[in-house]
Amino acid sequence: MRTVTTVFTDWLSWKRRRRANKVLFVLSLSLAAFVTGAFTWAVFNPDPGNAARYFTFYWVWGLCAVGILLGMAEYKTSPLRKGRERGHLFILLYIGSLLIVTRALNMVLYGG
Repeated sequence: MRTVTTVFTDWLSWKRRRRANKVLFVLSLSLAAFVTGAFTWAVFNPDPGNAARYFTFYWVWGLCAVGILLGMAEYKTSPLRKGRERGHLFILLYIGSLLIVTRALNMVLYGG
């Protein structure tokens, strides 16, 4: 029986990625995890009208753009792109949706 880790790494075609692609993927995933954690904390600790927190989370939101750039670089240099394999667009889809959701959260939680 295969483990969850094996299924996940097979889905991402981890063994066929080059070292540079792995680094770009991990960097973009790390940024996405940080932004997700920061906005999860913000949802549970809102402070409407706090300008300092608004600008801080605006900066954190900007990290999504950096994550998208890293994810796009990984995608463009990926050997998986030619074979149209599953999993290679995962990070771009996740960060793209994160970009939209966190911007809306920042406006709702702190703009005002």
